[in-house]
Amino acid sequence: MTPGLDKENHGRNSTIYPDPSDASNMEKAAKDTSDPNHEAAVLAAAANTLADKERQTTYDTRLTHAIWDLATSGANPAVDLLVCLERRHTIGFRYVDITRPVIIHHGSKDTRVPVENVRWLGKTMKRCEVRVLEGEGHGLMASAVVMGGVLMDIAREWDDWMKVTGSTNGGKTEAARRALRERASIGAFR
Repeated sequence: MTPGLDKENHGRNSTIYPDPSDASNMEKAAKDTSDPNHEAAVLAAAANTLADKERQTTYDTRLTHAIWDLATSGANPAVDLLVCLERRHTIGFRYVDITRPVIIHHGSKDTRVPVENVRWLGKTMKRCEVRVLEGEGHGLMASAVVMGGVLMDIAREWDDWMKVTGSTNGGKTEAARRALRERASIGAFR
């Protein structure tokens, strides 16, 4: 005869040893300081948070490296830089002639292009804002985290522009957003 679980002391019906796979029991134990599992539940919640952050960091790093590999295959950054700096051959425009607003994102730890050079460029251009991103290096275009932030900024700017100009795209934009929200609420993207 094989002994089974003591249903009085384990699992769903237990107040002494709740089922650790049931998140609601762990949440209750973490909130109730008198619960005998309080400390373990708090530690488990902290471990889960750290594991989530570690998974996100690993994912972002892998995505960044994959993007960088795709972006630099067949490229020679040294030659590209020399072409841009060559004064005898134009690159098709002069920075001082750009009249549209420009935002330059630059890493504070970029060892290839000094921050002061980018600030000088920002002052040279007519309508330029330089945003120095602390702790970032060169190659921001390959960073999933940085580009995600940049794209979110662009989306906010676009929304602001649409509000200011009163552009509604014939109501299509709002209808499309509504449809996406409805599809997301019923789980159509799973």
